[in-house]
Amino acid sequence: MTESLDAIFQAKYDEFAAALTDVFPEMTDVIKIATALSPSERIQMYKSMVMPMAGSPKRDPKSVPGMVLPGVYINEPTWNAASQGTKAAINQFLSIMTFSFVMKDGESKDFGGDAFKAWADGFMNQWRTKMDRSDFDSFAERFKDLFGGADRLPPFPEKFKKGRLAKLAEDIVRELKPEEFGLDPETVKQCEEDPSRAFEILMQSTMRNPAVIQNAMKRIIKKLQDKFQRGEFNPQDLAAEAEEMMKEFSENPAFVQMMESLRKTFSFEDPEAAAAAGKPESARMAILKARLRQKQAAKTAAASAATGTSVATGTIASVTAAAPLNVLEEEEEEVSILVNKGGKSKPKKQGRK
Repeated sequence: MTESLDAIFQAKYDEFAAALTDVFPEMTDVIKIATALSPSERIQMYKSMVMPMAGSPKRDPKSVPGMVLPGVYINEPTWNAASQGTKAAINQFLSIMTFSFVMKDGESKDFGGDAFKAWADGFMNQWRTKMDRSDFDSFAERFKDLFGGADRLPPFPEKFKKGRLAKLAEDIVRELKPEEFGLDPETVKQCEEDPSRAFEILMQSTMRNPAVIQNAMKRIIKKLQDKFQRGEFNPQDLAAEAEEMMKEFSENPAFVQMMESLRKTFSFEDPEAAAAAGKPESARMAILKARLRQKQAAKTAAASAATGTSVATGTIASVTAAAPLNVLEEEEEEVSILVNKGGKSKPKKQGRK
């Protein structure tokens, strides 16, 4: 674990040196000396020479940083002449390098106890969208080692940021009572800017009080009822998006469980959710479909056992996917009859041979 944090520090060190060379070519010679240091010398000298001032988590980002790499000094005239973009980039490099260093050590002289955890938590939330997936995963794993708690969600791929589920998660967070979950306006704003933050809050809230989340979901579904009925969007599209997100984040069990709950909700497998959306018949349809598919899966497994062939373990869907098309079509027809006729079906007439 700490090896990956070392790698992040060294990579950012080199990136920072290259960026400084581009912006301040007059510092090229001292920057070359800084990059020529061995990995262990870089760490030792950054800790003793940079972290006390420029690299301090408590430093005012508007203030003159001073030494930003061993032997590389930015004085007041240079800082004042720099553009806002250059200043922001310098502060970001210093922040990520210090964070990787401190998280590796597991402590900070600037913070103690809960204050250290709060600082680290704030950094993770703020930087989620600025880091690539591998760097975020390394920090998230170390954060969990140090402080415990649920897994943190990495930044969402672009295709999910604009999805309906991201907006839904934000709406659900707004339905929660701030005093019950410690939500403040800043946290809600983070949800608007970063959908993965909204889902993370929902995961944490679900573990603390699942009933509250379920009630919030029901209120949201009632609000969506008119949109469902007007055909503005299809609930099954939400279910499909939830299933796609389950695959994307399959390594996170808590998130997968939450997505499975959403998938069932918008597939209307939950009778209460279906009733809230004005589609009670959809719940019956989903339940009967699931039963028939389980039945077909059992038949497929039994047939495979009888012939001595093996069936790969997995979901029912993976088993039924290989079923003959006419079998699945007959299932759909039988389900439709059962639902529309109040659970009673007529025997099918056999065609003439």
